[in-house]
Amino acid sequence: MALVEVQSLVHFSMAVNDLEESLKFYTEVLGMTFRGKVGPNGRCVMVGDTPIILVERAERRPFEESEQQNTQLCHQAFQVTSEDYDKAQVTFKENGVAISGEEWRKTGTFTGRSFYFFDPSGNRLEINDPNPPFWPEGVN
Repeated sequence: MALVEVQSLVHFSMAVNDLEESLKFYTEVLGMTFRGKVGPNGRCVMVGDTPIILVERAERRPFEESEQQNTQLCHQAFQVTSEDYDKAQVTFKENGVAISGEEWRKTGTFTGRSFYFFDPSGNRLEINDPNPPFWPEGVN
């Protein structure tokens, strides 16, 4: 038996190098809504009903450090429609957001098609379309 039964997620926080640059990325690239300031070095954005607090680090960290320390499995994933998935792949490239890989999964804990990319601080992110309009040949 657990010591306490958690009912839901209130918010989660992400460390970033430059607060204003990150706020712009999460609102203008990912379409999240700015909710407000959280203390002197935090900004809250909303994805659906979930608040994310962007927290500026006291000292900048190298872009590649996050993935080197945490591995590829440590990331935040965001669900989109099939239409927005296709649109994001094009517009991200046009706006200098590098895509670092794509996966298609019919089975497993999380299914659909996903692609990965990084925010300006090097945090690995995922865009997921759980119901793609088609499945490539050979995807299991």
